[in-house]
Order: sequence, then structure tokens, then C-alpha cells
Amino acid sequence: MKMNRRNALALGATSLSAPLLIAMPTPLAAKTYGPTDGTEIFPGVRLITLGTRDSHIKGYKSIAMEDVVYQPKGASPLGDVMADDMVCTVTEGELQVTAGDMEFTAKEGDVWSCGKGSTKEAATNNGTVVAVMRVINLKAA
Repeated sequence: MKMNRRNALALGATSLSAPLLIAMPTPLAAKTYGPTDGTEIFPGVRLITLGTRDSHIKGYKSIAMEDVVYQPKGASPLGDVMADDMVCTVTEGELQVTAGDMEFTAKEGDVWSCGKGSTKEAATNNGTVVAVMRVINLKAA
């Protein structure tokens, strides 16, 4: 191959992109849970605690990460207002969610938040596969 400016640029771009592809992080797959993993909190709904740690965010004493696993047709009813500020996402499946005055279908990757003392939430898995809601609780000091 005759080396000219076009070939040199193409070779340079190729050599730069290969290490980037190798170094790019890939998202971790959601863990598959069995129907008896965790603690049943409602029929067809189980809570799995993933971890807790002291918080370095002002106003919060600790943070906790949990997965709420909904079997098909599993539901958590509209309950009391939230005890903590929290951020939620769906890591697997799809949920019909009521959070405060919002009603929406949360699909894999969707994110929403709930405020302590002001939000009531309910969720239902209307699908045919397991749905997982990952919750990060911000526990007040």
C-alpha cells in the first residue's frame, strides 16, 4: 500500500479506535432472581437488600441500595408516604408506577425520584416476565 495522507489518517484512526473499544466499560447485566430470593413484602413482590453505606452527602446519614422484584402480576399497593428520599430505576422488565401525582409505565432504564414525606408510590408488573425496580434510599441524618 502506498502511504499518502489519506492512508495515514485512516491507519491512525484505526489504531486509535481499537484500544478504545477494549477499554470501554460495558454495563453489568441485571441479576436474575428466583421466586424465593429476598423477603416477601407483598404477594409476588420481594425485597433484596444489596448494600448499605454511610453517606457523604450533606443531610443524609446513610444510603441503601435494594432491588424490589415483581413477579408477573405482582404489585405493591399505594402505601404510606415515603420514609426517605429515593431514586428508582427499572433494571429488568416493565412496571406500571404511580408516584405522587404521576402515573407512568417505567421501562428498563427509566429513572424517577420520590420525596420523603410527600410521595406515595405503587407499582404493578402487568407483564409476563419478572420486573426489577432498583431503589437507592437516601436516609436522613
